[in-house]
Amino acid sequence: MARQIVRCRGFTALYAGLSAGLLRQITNTTTRLGVYHALYNLHYRKYERYPVIYEKITIGITAGLAGALAGHPSEVVLVRLMADGPLEPCIACSCPKIYRGTFHALQKICKEEGMRALWRGGTLTLGRSVLVSVGQIGSYSQVREKFRERNLAKGLSLHIYTSFVSSFLTAVFSLPIDLVKTRYQVKRRGIQLSEIFSDILHKKGIWYFWKGFVPYYVRMAIHTTVSLLIFDKIYTKYDALH
Repeated sequence: MARQIVRCRGFTALYAGLSAGLLRQITNTTTRLGVYHALYNLHYRKYERYPVIYEKITIGITAGLAGALAGHPSEVVLVRLMADGPLEPCIACSCPKIYRGTFHALQKICKEEGMRALWRGGTLTLGRSVLVSVGQIGSYSQVREKFRERNLAKGLSLHIYTSFVSSFLTAVFSLPIDLVKTRYQVKRRGIQLSEIFSDILHKKGIWYFWKGFVPYYVRMAIHTTVSLLIFDKIYTKYDALH
């Protein structure tokens, strides 16, 4: 797929919807990480101890829901921009694109479909956020602890290995709901969630829920590794200064 996209549309086609993706990170990720560390510090000041695993998961779910609420409009726009055009990369399409960019998509969706359309599939987004938060925080903590006990890695290597294992487990649990969410958000009108589930189960089979697992996992692994590493460095520097 990547080879066909580059050959038929050029390397820049791999970055379709980049501006919406950046907007999603600005709204979703910053809110999620900010709320998580704010609640984490609040817990430490109140109980004078670090949260245990189930408390971390509770904090993570709360932070994930906050991030999902803040970033959902950009999520809808991102899905629409990536799906704008022919489904096959090498099929010529004479029809013009529906959206010129992120803010044009926001304006057009609100004008033609109403403000509520920006929260289309909101329940699925919140559900995915809960699964990702539980998966990342729970599995990351447990895998990191096991790696330390067996002295398998330390320092940056420990973070990278843990992030990759944690991302794999999280991807397994969250991809089905992400796939349904994406299909639902791409459609502008006239389709119900039950119809999407029924179509997949009866026509394609249950394993279709994990279609595209490799790119989904690679995206999650890179994002988890880089974002947590950078945020940890910034947060450690902030603590040292204060």
